[in-house]
Amino acid sequence: MTERFSESRNYLNMHKRLETAMSDYRMINEGDHLLVGMSGGKDSSVMLKLLTRKKVEIKAGFKISACFVRQGFVNDESIECYLRDFCSKLGVPFYVIDSDVQKLLKEKGRSKPCYTCSRNRRMELLKFAGSIKANVIAFGHHRDDLIETLMMNIIFSNNIGTIPPNSDFFNGEFRIIRPMVYIHEHQIKKEVADSGIKSFLSGCPYEGNTERDYVKKLLKSIYSHRKGAKKSIFRSMFNYDPEYLLKPPSKESMTK
Repeated sequence: MTERFSESRNYLNMHKRLETAMSDYRMINEGDHLLVGMSGGKDSSVMLKLLTRKKVEIKAGFKISACFVRQGFVNDESIECYLRDFCSKLGVPFYVIDSDVQKLLKEKGRSKPCYTCSRNRRMELLKFAGSIKANVIAFGHHRDDLIETLMMNIIFSNNIGTIPPNSDFFNGEFRIIRPMVYIHEHQIKKEVADSGIKSFLSGCPYEGNTERDYVKKLLKSIYSHRKGAKKSIFRSMFNYDPEYLLKPPSKESMTK
């Protein structure tokens, strides 16, 4: 029997935002099997709770499973134990798979450890999804993550882009969706505080010292200086004007 959770005004607002994103980007179709990538962090746990709400207004019927990828970090055992109980209370089948990301990090050195880790986790989930006939994988990226990724790409990667809400892999065999793209991080934090959902650090040795952490601090400074800056940056992602952007210069030296 699934456990009933209380529904605060904040929770219901988040749920409305999740439903709107799923509709706007056509994330779910009839008969889909959705595999939720669980990390032990606040975002994926809150997302699973939202997705399993019985009053979800997505017309298509779909199945939900959840999976945690053990990556060899110190908190893996505690996270697995908590998530197994959490998913059981929600009535969601829970799976665990192992991946030796530590070996990959050693092979690639200190270059882009977060990219290496996230890409490895994504590929492991795609492989596992096929084994249980799941065709859609959900990640818990939220509105603040999209803004941070936009800024990271501008600063570090020479492009203007962010995390896609709905993207195909392997010629459409799988889709990766992010149903929380309209949800603010502060809403998720409030839900965690109100509901008692636990949030774990991964135990990654690079945690707190990454490019994303740097951008988080930079954005916090911008937000404190300019009221409404966060909303403005978010809106810029769907309110751009190509006529006011540059074309690639004829000589590579012009970019230096």
